[in-house]
Amino acid sequence: MSSAYGDAYAVKMTSGVLVTCDSAAKQILLHLDSSREGLYKFMIRDVDETHLIIKREYVDEIKELLQDELEKNTYIQDPNL
Repeated sequence: MSSAYGDAYAVKMTSGVLVTCDSAAKQILLHLDSSREGLYKFMIRDVDETHLIIKREYVDEIKELLQDELEKNTYIQDPNL
C-alpha cells in the first residue's frame, strides 16, 4: 500500500533523550543548536517550555557546552570590593 507521500508504513526513528531544564537553560540550548550546521545539530524536538528531545550521542557534549555558557553568565563578586 502506498500513499502520495511514498510508503505509508515508512517510519523514521531517532534515539533521543528527554531533557528537562528551566526556560533560561532551554534558550541557551536552542541558541547552541541554531549555531550548528546540518548533521551537527543535536536537537530533535522542542517539546514545551521546559523540555527538549536531543540526540543521545550529544548528551555529554551538551552538558559541557551548557556548563560553559552558564559559567560565562555567573556573577562573581570581586573580593577587593
